[in-house]
Amino acid sequence: MRFFLIDRVTEIVLNKTIAGKKAWSLDNEIFTDHFPGHPIVPGVLLTESMAQLFGLLVERSYYKNWGEALKVFPLLSIIQKAKFRSPVEPGDQTILKAKLISLDKRRAVGKIDLFVDGDLKAEATLSFSIATIDEIGPSRFLERREEFIQIVFKGIV
Repeated sequence: MRFFLIDRVTEIVLNKTIAGKKAWSLDNEIFTDHFPGHPIVPGVLLTESMAQLFGLLVERSYYKNWGEALKVFPLLSIIQKAKFRSPVEPGDQTILKAKLISLDKRRAVGKIDLFVDGDLKAEATLSFSIATIDEIGPSRFLERREEFIQIVFKGIV
């Protein structure tokens, strides 16, 4: 993962829901080019933020249902539907809430909503494939991913 787009998981109910947050600071390099004089968070990064949060729910729910014998990695495969209702700007803290629609050993589907100050800014229905470590192969990004998981789940049992 090059971008870590969840700052903290605030709540998780396995096989059901997850909530988290991401603050978008003006010093983030994306605002240099997107767009000068009128900075907004690109929709692709909002979608990735939603996918990262939902992927954590998928992974944890998978382990609860089928055990941790196989190391799995949820991979975004389809953006079924996405709506961007109004821009997310520097200084905004996004609150993300995801609901698991379906999960089996090879795929998952979920609905994710993204809010700023209680206003719905974006929503998406995302599909994931679930891959094993053998299917992905070794990666230097997987080491950083473990660090990311430790940070975002801080304080969550």
